[in-house]
Amino acid sequence: MVRRTGLLPAVFVGIVVVYLYAPIAVIVLFSVTTSPRLSMPIEGLTLDWYANAFSNPLMSTALQNSLALALVSAIVSGAFGATLSFGIVALKGGRMRAALLSASLLPAIVPLLVIGISLAVFFRALGLPQGLFNSAVGHIIVSLPFVVLTMNARLETFDFSTLEAARDLGATPYQAFRDITFPMIRPSIIGAALLAAALSLDEFVVTWFNIGNQQTVPVLVWGLMRRGVDPSINAIATLLLVLLVGLVVASNLVNRKKSSA
Repeated sequence: MVRRTGLLPAVFVGIVVVYLYAPIAVIVLFSVTTSPRLSMPIEGLTLDWYANAFSNPLMSTALQNSLALALVSAIVSGAFGATLSFGIVALKGGRMRAALLSASLLPAIVPLLVIGISLAVFFRALGLPQGLFNSAVGHIIVSLPFVVLTMNARLETFDFSTLEAARDLGATPYQAFRDITFPMIRPSIIGAALLAAALSLDEFVVTWFNIGNQQTVPVLVWGLMRRGVDPSINAIATLLLVLLVGLVVASNLVNRKKSSA
């Protein structure tokens, strides 16, 4: 009876894991099949679909745009999120801290469709044409709450008495930040920035409403799927998946290293 009781949770967890990851496994599997049709059984394995994906001139442009947006999101969201989180944690009043934290997390609650349309209307009212700049603003807004949430969790244990001791010893605010604050929170900033980059690479809705005639990898994949699904699209999705997983794993490793230090 004890064995059966312990077996049921394991079976349930296994079913949930299969349900979550089976579609991803199918995409990866069909990205290396020789058959152009997505059907079973598999006739053979090949990497030609990856070569076909990169032979598309739109792919290189879309990849460059996606990486540029990810870099901008990582830098700006990391800097703004760290500054905002540090200011929130440094506040004395509990109600003010809670209110500012809730306000900073609001973009994570608002539907992406609303954010995308709102930005499109806003930039149109300003007379700014659609493009990468508009999309970059949207990516920063979308990723900033997650950076703030990550940084806030790490800064809850920050010892502000070290800054007071540095000031008592004659250090200027800049010296205290350079020699004490930044080295202590740098791993958390890097981890949060990598998370922002991963969110940016995966962003589609806000990008589609604001990028205009330019393309990112998710926008390109959506456009290609309108003509039908072929293994080259699976190859692109697999490469994007590997890149996203790599960034998330790197973010977790950096933050874990900081926690164990």
